Amino acid sequence: MRSALVAVMTAFCTGCGGEAIEVKQPLPLDQVPPQILKVAHDRYPDLKFSAAWTEVEDGQSVYELKGQYKNGKMLEVEVTTDGKLLE
Repeated sequence: MRSALVAVMTAFCTGCGGEAIEVKQPLPLDQVPPQILKVAHDRYPDLKFSAAWTEVEDGQSVYELKGQYKNGKMLEVEVTTDGKLLE
């Protein structure tokens, strides 16, 4: 029984293609590096950011920032650790 559980958990964690599943890690907004926030604010000056996560996409670390415009529209912005804005 235990070995079956380990096999299921291993399959779940690695996915069908054998690649690790990428998991978002919540990050307090005040812990996002200033240069990452600057890239996001420069591109979206009217967006008020309220939440952040870190994750790895295609082997690259990425900060994901969630923000909201005054009209209520929500937007998620992704910035790599080297300051590249992902579309």
